[in-house]
Amino acid sequence: MPSALRSFLRLLFGLLLVGGVGLGSALMAARFAHAQADTTAAPDTLQRPSAAAPGRSSSDTSTARQESFRPLSPSSPYGRAHSDSLPGRRPHVSVEMMLAEQPGSFLYDLGEYGWPHGWSPRGLAPHRVHLWSGGLPVDDPLTGRARFELLPPSFLTPPRTGLDPGGGAVGVHTAWRTYAPKRPVTELRYRFDRDGLHAIEVGHSQKRRLDLFGPPGVLHLTFGYGGRKADGIYNGSALRTERRIWGRLRYLMNDWAFEVSDRSTLSRIGAHGGAVQSSGPSIYALPLAASNVRRPNDRRKTVRNDLTARLQGPLVPGLSRPMDVSARWTSHTFDFRSTGGDADTTWTVPVTAGHIRARQSLRVGAHHLTGSIRGSLWRIGDTNLPTLDGRRGAAHVLLRDSLRLGRSDVTLNVGGHLTSQQRYPSVTARLQRPVGPIQLFASVTATGQRGAWIEDDGFASHVQPLAGERGGGADRVLEGTIGGRAQFGPFSVEGTGFAHRIQNAVDLYAVTPEDAAATTITNDVAARQTSAPVQRVGATASLGWRKDAQRGLYATGHGTLLQTLDPDASPLHARLANTLPEAFGRARLGARFVLFDDLMTDLYVQGRGWGALNSRWFHPPTGRLVVPPRTSSLPKTSRGSIGPSGTVDLRAEVQFRSATLFFTFQNVQAGTQLQPGTFVTPVYPLPPQQFRFGVFWPIFN
Repeated sequence: MPSALRSFLRLLFGLLLVGGVGLGSALMAARFAHAQADTTAAPDTLQRPSAAAPGRSSSDTSTARQESFRPLSPSSPYGRAHSDSLPGRRPHVSVEMMLAEQPGSFLYDLGEYGWPHGWSPRGLAPHRVHLWSGGLPVDDPLTGRARFELLPPSFLTPPRTGLDPGGGAVGVHTAWRTYAPKRPVTELRYRFDRDGLHAIEVGHSQKRRLDLFGPPGVLHLTFGYGGRKADGIYNGSALRTERRIWGRLRYLMNDWAFEVSDRSTLSRIGAHGGAVQSSGPSIYALPLAASNVRRPNDRRKTVRNDLTARLQGPLVPGLSRPMDVSARWTSHTFDFRSTGGDADTTWTVPVTAGHIRARQSLRVGAHHLTGSIRGSLWRIGDTNLPTLDGRRGAAHVLLRDSLRLGRSDVTLNVGGHLTSQQRYPSVTARLQRPVGPIQLFASVTATGQRGAWIEDDGFASHVQPLAGERGGGADRVLEGTIGGRAQFGPFSVEGTGFAHRIQNAVDLYAVTPEDAAATTITNDVAARQTSAPVQRVGATASLGWRKDAQRGLYATGHGTLLQTLDPDASPLHARLANTLPEAFGRARLGARFVLFDDLMTDLYVQGRGWGALNSRWFHPPTGRLVVPPRTSSLPKTSRGSIGPSGTVDLRAEVQFRSATLFFTFQNVQAGTQLQPGTFVTPVYPLPPQQFRFGVFWPIFN
């Protein structure tokens, strides 16, 4: 076994052992204090908890068809949600934090609240992930990255991952919640911590019987507000202002549904260039080193508005299933204030866009067919960036066929994609089949990657564009997965092997000025394309013990091994190979019990660990995560490499009637003899020993 892997496993085991001992002591004290009986042998402890909130009667809910648009089917091409819990009821602060708990996931964690963390699934780069809300894109039109931080978790359905209908490698799909209760409901979600975080999300939903066109109908009004600010640990990291306002008006009948919604977002956040090593204290000695950062006065600002109209009904004569049609108007303005030159410069790029989507399903014999078309047209307004101008468009056509062959479920997706610079097809095939107690699955995908605006045209002096033209082609992505899952009594096991091959892979690479050392962190990057394919293989193993138990102890965990093939094919390949560790994973050990008869408590310790890597550098002007030099610049306290390292969090989720309380003590190991501190992305240290409190409280009127 490689020494790096041994060190990684030892560290992860040690962190979980320390947390497990503390957790066990707390449980013993609680048991003796309240004389609670041991429930590990109770016959009903392996049943999944009810999704309905405690104290809510069955009259509070109604059928989905009467209350909402047709939901995704279990065989959705967008995959299954990692958790069926509402995001607002979970302790995560953003969508990418929820995605990071999926097996095979690696999170480029920047540590600060509201910053654009990067999610890497199965060894794929973060910019190969695309975000969809209600079937329409929520990516940044300039940088191409998914804007997870713009979506308020309290108002969303659980995110699903899988097929990207826009022709990318991975799609993340979510939508606004449907709010099933008939009675008016107001939901509050509040969070704070000791470092100046204050975050509030308020949503209200009510329904009224209204017969506008003869047949019975329901008018559904929903609106919400989200605001948050955080002082941040380091100078230049504060989330200065964030405001998110959302409203939706929908009218539903037996066969028809119409909806108008609008989401408005304002975000002002710091964009410092990372912590620097001073001659005195360590970068982890907080707050003594809070001012030791590069460019603390840089700022990023995003103003975005999405106005959407949606219609569902029998628009095609002769078909029993309704057609779903959506249109959206987007206004997106991005500002970056740069303070690195002789004078402050604020780069402003206003962009407007129109999007359309139409989707129709039908059944032909044993075939369940779904066809969809999507289109987007972006236009840049008046900007002071000379290299960015003009329009960009994209059109996507997708046909899905699902059928059952014996005991096997087969799904085939075929698509065609046309953009202003590229054209390419996509094919995805999936197979599921039970073999005894094991559910086997396999998939293969051949697709491309849409180019980002800044990759082709640059971004001021901060991004050098791709040399030459793409020639109408695209990154060619070929990916395959195979695995199985099974349940053996209280144990659940899942294993997945995966591999991908990317031809003409385009990424952003750090560029070092001629008069600087090769390891100097810089804000200048260049779009580059590999001359030979980039190939990776890996495997993920997941194990759970009583993970759905309502009472008693439980444990879950997953680990991933990743290997880059031919890392020395070129200097670019060598740099890409070091952006991810060869081993990483997460584990959770906890207990669910009841205190004082009505406090349903989930107390657990959660750890994550990773092996050695160079990681990716964060690029403050664009928010992208870029490939660093082969020899990276790191503080002396990190021993010249990132990892093996890890973090440990202590968490408690307490449900009292309809409310849920969250208590989180993050990175408890940092600032101790065990570990002075750690980071995943150079050089943005994770806040040590951070205490956070939150509450989710639905109020029925």
